[in-house]
Amino acid sequence: MGNGILYIVATPIGNLEDVTLRALRILKEVNFILCEDKRITVRLLNKYEIRTKLIPFHRYNEKEEAKNIISYLKSGKNIALVSDAGSPLISDPGCELISEVYKNHIKIIPIPGPSALISALSVCPIKFNEFTFFGFLPDKSLKRNNLISSFGKNCSMAVLYVAPHDIKKYIKEIYNQYPQINVFYARELTKIYEESWCGKIKDLTDLLENKELKGEIVLVLDFQKEKSRQINKEEITSLMKKKIKEGKSLKETSKLFAKEYDLSSKMLYDMYIKKESRVN
Repeated sequence: MGNGILYIVATPIGNLEDVTLRALRILKEVNFILCEDKRITVRLLNKYEIRTKLIPFHRYNEKEEAKNIISYLKSGKNIALVSDAGSPLISDPGCELISEVYKNHIKIIPIPGPSALISALSVCPIKFNEFTFFGFLPDKSLKRNNLISSFGKNCSMAVLYVAPHDIKKYIKEIYNQYPQINVFYARELTKIYEESWCGKIKDLTDLLENKELKGEIVLVLDFQKEKSRQINKEEITSLMKKKIKEGKSLKETSKLFAKEYDLSSKMLYDMYIKKESRVN
């Protein structure tokens, strides 16, 4: 008997009607379905009267389960991999398994369908030719803020996944570094209470201030203007130094240049201190 096939099956991101006929057929025909959370996947299976056996497969057991799954596939079993919602491997487990599948020359077939990322971009009014997807930002504050500081230099448009309990904190951190950017916010897509919004990041901060949020968020950050006016930090620090020599305080100077260049006064203040500490 030859090897089985691993199917990577996209499932609905909210509305259970958003599933392809091919996906339903594959889920019925395979020997097993690998899923993150049985309680979530079983809702879809029950709706379409699918009785295929579920095997838990998540980031906590991916490495150890990968070996077992390879054995099943080598014995001729066909297996489907799904995530809780959307397309597997997009900020979800599965990379370790797929790597092993390729190493063992086992066939792998994608069954395309819903994706929160693409669904959000399809209703985003910001014009773009390219974007960079970062998934979920790092939990550690320093690592996260270092990554955020690189956005304006390295990408035209950044797309993030954000958990509802993190969104207010992350928006403030992004605003501190980029107070003038436009953002697009989409939450609970395809569900009853879905919402989307586009505007200045400051206005989004105000909008979310007293709001209790549920459901994962797709956040789009527009850095196209930021990139088009790349500012030489050496030059701006030099100009700030001249103002300070004229008698203005660093705080006043930071505010003045922040207004002139559409930058964060705190970022300019910190940048100047860092530059001067190197000189001294």
